[in-house]
Amino acid sequence: MAESVVLSKNHRRNSIVGKTLSYIIFVLWTFITVVPLFWMFYSSFKTNEELNKDVYSFPHAMFDNKHDEYVVIAPQLNLVYPYDPATDTRPRLIIESTEIAPQRRLMVQFILKDKLPAAIANLQPGQKLTLDQLPTSIRAKISWDTVWWNYTSAWTRGTLSLKFLNSLIYTCVSTFFVVLFGLMLGYACSKMRFKKLSAIIVGAIGLGYLIDVNQVIIPLFLMLTKIHLTDTHLGIILVYVAFGLPMAVLLASQFITGLPDSLIESAYIDGASPFRAFSSIIVPMTVPVIITVCIMSGLGIWNEFLLVLVFASSEITKSLPVGVFSFSSKTGVQLGWQLAALVIATVPVMLVYFLFQKDLAEGVAGGAIKG
Repeated sequence: MAESVVLSKNHRRNSIVGKTLSYIIFVLWTFITVVPLFWMFYSSFKTNEELNKDVYSFPHAMFDNKHDEYVVIAPQLNLVYPYDPATDTRPRLIIESTEIAPQRRLMVQFILKDKLPAAIANLQPGQKLTLDQLPTSIRAKISWDTVWWNYTSAWTRGTLSLKFLNSLIYTCVSTFFVVLFGLMLGYACSKMRFKKLSAIIVGAIGLGYLIDVNQVIIPLFLMLTKIHLTDTHLGIILVYVAFGLPMAVLLASQFITGLPDSLIESAYIDGASPFRAFSSIIVPMTVPVIITVCIMSGLGIWNEFLLVLVFASSEITKSLPVGVFSFSSKTGVQLGWQLAALVIATVPVMLVYFLFQKDLAEGVAGGAIKG
């Protein structure tokens, strides 16, 4: 009886210690990962002046903009026009904010004069007005544009739209071929009758899994330069597929090995070809592995930075992470734009993970159980 009481106390004490350690680890993890993400998101709505004044304060200027002051400026060459001044000659009132990036010709609005009262339309360069003096529709549009100014500026001035498209191309095309070739190799090595060759292939694939692209990036660059595939979408996709295959083959072969041979044999008896058996039996039964490989490979390619930085020299082949880096170096003093660009690059990754985290866990667990 006394011994059981002692064991119960020890168990309770160990449980308390375990819970305490778990909470401490969770708090540390949150502080290191979640807090910076939260700060990055809300700081992307702050002006450069707010970020320089207090980096941890919450955004204020962009949301409380109903009484912002603007100054009328004359047309200039250093302005970024949202229209073509050579073809669109309609008279406009050009105003610049005196509170957000003042005198830098960044926060500028172009308003058609025929939509303004005569007293405002006839203002001269140097004269000032406040946002609440403008008509309601124009005031609402400028107020909304001010809230999202960092994001629209990052998207347009940083040409992130093209980089976003390139990242989608690299991620979708590369992941498709990684999954397709990974399943084919996994099926061949697991269910087809050439054990020695399969062992060699699996060994080579396993060796490839241990090699990181950063370790061989210089030889790769020299090889692809020789065959004129650097700074091309095809060359970058080939490298992504090659280095994504090892993980896909290992997961697929492990999962397919646990599938009953009788299913495939019955398909052969019914006259199915190896490809028909693969597409009709193997692919539907390996959906958990397909989802796992898609998520892991896709997220890795989307976030990859060094390969595209080295291989892509023109704007039409750069991916989003490289675009954010180059955009940040061009606008080193516009911290709000940089943070908005980082949010644009981060949000798709987080959405994919939260939408498919259950499928990812089932795929990894399924592969382990089948193996």
